[in-house]
Amino acid sequence: MARTVAVIAKVGLLEHRGKVRTKEGVFEVVRGADGWYTVGGPAAEGPGKVRYDDERELLEIQRPGIVLSIHFRGELEHTTFTFRGHTYEVGTMDFGNISIREGTRPVVRGHVTVSGARLLSVANEMLPVERELVFGLAVRSSAADEDYWDESHPFLEGMKENAEESVLDEEARHRLEKK
Repeated sequence: MARTVAVIAKVGLLEHRGKVRTKEGVFEVVRGADGWYTVGGPAAEGPGKVRYDDERELLEIQRPGIVLSIHFRGELEHTTFTFRGHTYEVGTMDFGNISIREGTRPVVRGHVTVSGARLLSVANEMLPVERELVFGLAVRSSAADEDYWDESHPFLEGMKENAEESVLDEEARHRLEKK
């Protein structure tokens, strides 16, 4: 059963720092030279680590005794991962929703925010990685936004070519009208 929570991740502007807020407190997140983020935690649990590789669309989480990898697939494919013997499916984040299910059972539910991500409910089996998971999803969302607005992205290249053709067509139309 999922419990109602508020787990909030804020990624810093330069993505070198951030914060995660849970009912246990506010924890600093610092990016190391190796690309891993160290996510603070309560003294009894200690910190965890998160890394998102945008090129491979791979989210990695490490905590003492826990290693979790989520390899995101295209929106028409199903992103699944295994954690502690269970298989979970991650819903598309294209529209700002965060959804992880085991079969039809919701396990994690939340949404992307302007500065990060917010989890609204987390099932008990995901609680040990809730801080790292929310921060990793926030970093992934930020990377996806950067990819979308990257001028060299194939999608925008096509738009730019179409815009340039439209401008040329408009200039040619004006020349013909003047004749």
